[in-house]
Amino acid sequence: MSDVPISPEQSPSATQEQIEAILRGTTIPSPPQIIVDLQMEMAMPDPDINAMAKLIADDAGLAGGVLKTINSAIYGGGSDITSITKAVAMLGMNTLMRIINTLSLRNEMMNGDEIPDRLFAAMNGFWDSASDVAHCSVRVAQRLNYSRPDHAYALGLFHNVGVPLLMMKFEHYAEVMRESYEKPSPRIVDTENKLIDTNHAVIGFFVARSWKLPDNLCQLISQHHNVDIFIGGNATDNDDNTLLAILKIAEHISGLYRCIGGQRNNIEWNRAGKDILEFAGLSSVDFEDLMSQIHDSGLGQQQYFM
Repeated sequence: MSDVPISPEQSPSATQEQIEAILRGTTIPSPPQIIVDLQMEMAMPDPDINAMAKLIADDAGLAGGVLKTINSAIYGGGSDITSITKAVAMLGMNTLMRIINTLSLRNEMMNGDEIPDRLFAAMNGFWDSASDVAHCSVRVAQRLNYSRPDHAYALGLFHNVGVPLLMMKFEHYAEVMRESYEKPSPRIVDTENKLIDTNHAVIGFFVARSWKLPDNLCQLISQHHNVDIFIGGNATDNDDNTLLAILKIAEHISGLYRCIGGQRNNIEWNRAGKDILEFAGLSSVDFEDLMSQIHDSGLGQQQYFM
């Protein structure tokens, strides 16, 4: 274990020795080859949608998961989409990639023999909550007319990805998170650093980098508990702060503080929520209306547990 806790701000520029100390005993999952192939095709000047659809269709397990997700209530239900080609035509490749990333990341981290039986229920609960926050982030982004809902989704899905890895590393990590959410000092990650000499935001940064997320999203993941930037209305109006505001709104609507933190009240939101809404241009009435719409769609009301 490292003698000096690494803060989220330090992690991207940490020395190799510090990085090795942070990750000691933690296996960072790599993206499966199909994700790499799809990312390469998406990066082409003129992506071949048919070739991408074939890549997905050739992976029977992934294709089945994609179709099951698309035909679920989250995407309206009742569509009865039976082919990946039709799914691409109806939803577009960006939406499909969001679904594929969700399924692939969950599979990579849930299929290992190293996961103890005692963690399976908690791990499933975590991934349900991560998917919920990601979908809520898209709804919030759309409400704010934010131009990159796919980035909002990726941040929502990956921002807490360090949590399940630390659950596997530390048997008492659920208690660490409960204490961190109950008594952030001043941030949730600061309490983690005191207790285990690392934190989920740091680990999440390295996972996101391994999965080739854009650099700004990796940085946001490493700093996603830095909500004090919004307090006092002094946050700069830029893309990264907008994404962070979207994430925090989606987290609160999803009740993430209950799932991961085991708390009845969202202390982080109580401290900065009013300023986050002001930054986002949402009144309290706007927020309540948005939350009701999201809950009515079936998101944000699931019962998660750690």
